[in-house]
Amino acid sequence: MKWPLLLALALATPACATTPPSDSGNMDCTATPVIGLFDPARDLLVANFDSKPDVDDLQAVAGLGSVLADPEFACVDYVATSGAYGKQTGTFLQASELFTLAFGDHWLNAHDDRASTVAELARRMRETIAGGGKVWVAEAGQSDVTAAAVKMLPEDMWTSVNVVQHSYWNETQSSEDAMQIVVYNTRYHRVQDGNFPDNGSPAFNTEDGSHWEALLSDPRIGPIWTEAKRLSDRYNPVADYVNPAVAAGGLDFSDTVEIAYIFGFDDMDGVGDFVERFAKGD
Repeated sequence: MKWPLLLALALATPACATTPPSDSGNMDCTATPVIGLFDPARDLLVANFDSKPDVDDLQAVAGLGSVLADPEFACVDYVATSGAYGKQTGTFLQASELFTLAFGDHWLNAHDDRASTVAELARRMRETIAGGGKVWVAEAGQSDVTAAAVKMLPEDMWTSVNVVQHSYWNETQSSEDAMQIVVYNTRYHRVQDGNFPDNGSPAFNTEDGSHWEALLSDPRIGPIWTEAKRLSDRYNPVADYVNPAVAAGGLDFSDTVEIAYIFGFDDMDGVGDFVERFAKGD
């Protein structure tokens, strides 16, 4: 999410999906090198999206989908969550097709069934930690769902959960109990806001629309961005918060800076670097 006035427009999905093993084929993932802070041989990525009520999450889903489509990330074990929102008001966007394009069936729907989503996240976390790995939570929203899953783990596992957050607004819209859990009981990583340049995080927010052509035409990730753009253009004019970058024809996938931090490409300047790296056109 964004600065304190920014509201997150919802993506979500009407049907809950399951989370099978990573699509790594016959690769030997035990020999995969560490990517940034993430060990593909042992770790789990949890990508939570609040989708309420600003369209930035629509494009952040496409951002993560672009990363995961890159062969370098084929061994990453992950699960995404739609509807992982806190106490904010506003409309929740249904975006099941977008989530499926980006993540296949590696996603869950907390908007439709929060209890089973939290239980499944806890199961995946427990399994990963018991196997000697760490959990990395990219918090593209509030921490309520994350905290609920953490509370279902044995307490000696809590510090194996790393929660990455870039937004003060997201923190203010999380419940007090959720923030107590993640800040004081997990490994909590605050990174700089991805909406602004020159602060230590990539600026994945721009009114410059010149990058759309490369994203939409890429044969591998183009369908994801096409759906993200369709939904952004549809919902932004009527959203509780009208995203100015999107209204200007640009991009806002600022919630992807958590992913950049985890995987070690947080030295990018912004959207142009991301497009050059992940929209290869091959």
